[in-house]
Amino acid sequence: MVHIDETNFGVAIGDVSGPECKTFYLDKESYDSVVDYIDEECKKAGCDDDTVGSIIVASSEILANIDLYAYENGGEIEILTKCMDSKMVITFIDSGPPFNPLTKKEPDITLPLRERKRGGLGIFIVNKIMSNVRYAYENGKNVLTIEKEF
Repeated sequence: MVHIDETNFGVAIGDVSGPECKTFYLDKESYDSVVDYIDEECKKAGCDDDTVGSIIVASSEILANIDLYAYENGGEIEILTKCMDSKMVITFIDSGPPFNPLTKKEPDITLPLRERKRGGLGIFIVNKIMSNVRYAYENGKNVLTIEKEF
């Protein structure tokens, strides 16, 4: 279980309090149900359509990374959502090997497509459209949190 520090929505392993938390088995077939859940939580929190759209794009990229790097044949993830002071906060937790996507070098988007190295564009987009993105590896879990002000 995960305990959320209400002051900054920091994550520490422990009890759940405050945010909504749901566990999913993530594989390519379950993407839609995870994204639908995030969409519903954003709308319940009062996010406008532009904010919801940005969060869905970012969440889809993050889910693809978790599926690619954390689990070979799918695995369990926790999604925590909370609206705080006109800011939607979503945390993705997986038990895969440590992987901090924020340490990846930004892609050179000025290069023609054929000259670009593969990878890194998704997290680049996440960083550009979210208000804040942070990563931690705690107690054997990858914890990636995104925030979007609205």
